[in-house]
Amino acid sequence: MATAQKFDTLDGLVVTGTLETGGLTSSGNLTVDTNVLYVDTVNNRVGINKVPTVAFDVNGAVNIDGGTIDGLSQLSVDNLTLNSQTVESSNQLVLKSGAVHAIDLDAGAGAIRLEDSSVEFGRFTQSGGNLVIAAGSGTTTALTLQSDGDAVFAANVAMSNGTKIDFGSVMDITASASGATFSANTYHGGSIVANGDTNTYLQFHASDQWRVVTGDYERLEVNNSQVTISNVPLVADGQDITGKVLHATDYFEETVYNGGSGTSYVMNINNGSVHKFQPTGNYSIDFSNFPTSGAATFTLIINNNGTAREPTWPASGEADKIYWSESVEPPHSSGTDIYSFYVVDGQIYGSLGIRNAGFAN
Repeated sequence: MATAQKFDTLDGLVVTGTLETGGLTSSGNLTVDTNVLYVDTVNNRVGINKVPTVAFDVNGAVNIDGGTIDGLSQLSVDNLTLNSQTVESSNQLVLKSGAVHAIDLDAGAGAIRLEDSSVEFGRFTQSGGNLVIAAGSGTTTALTLQSDGDAVFAANVAMSNGTKIDFGSVMDITASASGATFSANTYHGGSIVANGDTNTYLQFHASDQWRVVTGDYERLEVNNSQVTISNVPLVADGQDITGKVLHATDYFEETVYNGGSGTSYVMNINNGSVHKFQPTGNYSIDFSNFPTSGAATFTLIINNNGTAREPTWPASGEADKIYWSESVEPPHSSGTDIYSFYVVDGQIYGSLGIRNAGFAN
């Protein structure tokens, strides 16, 4: 026969249902201090500090000493709500704010994706040990943080606030209203300001053109056809050439330009100081870009190739008319004729230097 045991209660025991021997069982709900422990035997739920609405429902903090649940080393759930933030797990970890995606840890893609309403606007991935930060759809690389410490930008570095980009001891770029000041060499498409002086700068002004400005005066301009020096005293060969235009023919070494063949030829002075042309019939000659000030010399070689060709030179009323030696147009030949031209303050003087050149037996 079982030995009688003593059963004490301090504040009383309330049992809804029956108590049976061989253990404490109840066919109805079990409550301890109303809701401190609430066992819902009808819906198979257990509540702590509340009437349970799910299988295990707790109102208040939960402490798991040792970091395990039921002897397991992981917590496995489909949806976990933390302060209205939903964490989902289905081969990837997704953190949501309500129904909106915020952070997606995609194990399959090996990336951390940033999303808004399931629309991706950025991601973090690794490539060769480097951290790659992408923007937009996740395929456009914006920045790569390399394992050696370098940061490589895939596009321009823009400043929306502030005026300075500091690259440590290598280079500083300080922006201002008129351009930027650089502490070391770099590529630039605007103005480089000298020591913060907005009146002195090097400016890449337009396509195929750059300018040097000092004291708010343009001193030098270079484009694809000429070099212009202005507002500074300049001396060449003992002559003051301040404000003059320097052409490609103003070098010590003469440049030979092959003008090809045809029945007309425009001698563009910027192409060189020596020009060659082979007429295929009677032909006309004109000049372009010859200097309107200063002095320069040019040479024109006509290869008649065995047939006498009649030249037509600029008329006396034209801007590029020629003052010929002895005031007479020189005679031409069927061989090679070489003409010399001198330009002084825009006036062209010409002479036939060599006529019908050939090998003497």
